[in-house]
Amino acid sequence: MTVLGPVDTASTPHFTAAGITDEIDEEYVAVVNAADAKVTSPQDFPHDPLPNL
Repeated sequence: MTVLGPVDTASTPHFTAAGITDEIDEEYVAVVNAADAKVTSPQDFPHDPLPNL
């Protein structure tokens, strides 16, 4: 339930959470952004039809 972004992509993509800066590969920027969206606006995502799987 922690927002990781925004991801700074000016040089090596990185984000700061709890005072710690983490570098990530470019391919994971979308994953971090999606995780943040899930926390900040869960109403925008469809209901999970199989939550027990």
